[in-house]
Amino acid sequence: MKDPYEVLGVDRNAAEADIKKAYRRLARKYHPDVNPGDTTAQKRFQEIASAYEILKDPQRRRLFDQTGQTEFPAEGGFPHGAASPFGTASPFGQGRAGGFRYTGDLSDLFSDLFSNMSGASPERHVSPFGDDEDSAAPLTISFRDAVLGGTVTFRAKIPRRCKRCDGSGRAGRHVCPACHGAGSVVESEKLSVRIPAGVDTGSKIRVAGKGRSESGDLYLSLSVEPHPYFRRDGDDILAEVPLTVEEAYAGAEIDVPTIHGPVRARIPPATQGNQRFRLKGKGIENTRTGTAGDHYYRVLIVMPAGTTEEGKRLAEAFGRLYQFDPRRDLPWSL
Repeated sequence: MKDPYEVLGVDRNAAEADIKKAYRRLARKYHPDVNPGDTTAQKRFQEIASAYEILKDPQRRRLFDQTGQTEFPAEGGFPHGAASPFGTASPFGQGRAGGFRYTGDLSDLFSDLFSNMSGASPERHVSPFGDDEDSAAPLTISFRDAVLGGTVTFRAKIPRRCKRCDGSGRAGRHVCPACHGAGSVVESEKLSVRIPAGVDTGSKIRVAGKGRSESGDLYLSLSVEPHPYFRRDGDDILAEVPLTVEEAYAGAEIDVPTIHGPVRARIPPATQGNQRFRLKGKGIENTRTGTAGDHYYRVLIVMPAGTTEEGKRLAEAFGRLYQFDPRRDLPWSL
């Protein structure tokens, strides 16, 4: 175990609040969900959480200050060779809940990944938070649910605080037989969560009473799946609409797809390719301001498939309408 003060970057006389602040800042930076697949960040996160476990406990902090040791000897609380209250010699005891047992104040940090599920989709874990009664996890939702709102149903495995050992992982001088030292017992539960309209990736939703106990909550950090056609820019929606040569040249009225359904729009004569148009108020409603964004669409001029003699004749006649060289502004030399 490294020096916990050095790991958290705090002075040996640091107050409890300063230690907690340093821990939260570093935990957010190195959390495995923020650095997926990064083993170096995962190791660093383990060191940070281990250091905080020592310094947040007055007795363990005093023990380290006096002896340099991070664990009490056998006569100090548990027999030699037995598992510590943290599951193993490390605060990251491996329990049946799966993965590392993150402990400490992590109520506002992301946790083990689980995605949006419905029906018979596989179950995923929501990670425990040690002494904190809250749990947190990311949730992936569809583009439609994000912009229009909806209800998402999924099945999750939620670690609940073990009732037999009250989350300590110990039953007297032995490992708790109910949670096997993990401090949590995994319970499978089907949840339905209401998604408000206008949320985006990074938005958070609180599900009351679904934390490690009835007094704790589950915090979901949302990730929105991309849409194959619509793109989002804040509260605005971006899209592309193809036009025929006739519609672009002579003008027309066409139906434009929006997230609220088709809208009839006018295309003015002599519309150019890549020209951009706006449908005011047809974007995403902002729940904070009560106003809606706009729908912007860029037009693409599409040529007919294949050629015919009649088409060539018409194209030649159409070509005579150009009063300028369309390539006149290209850079012809460096």
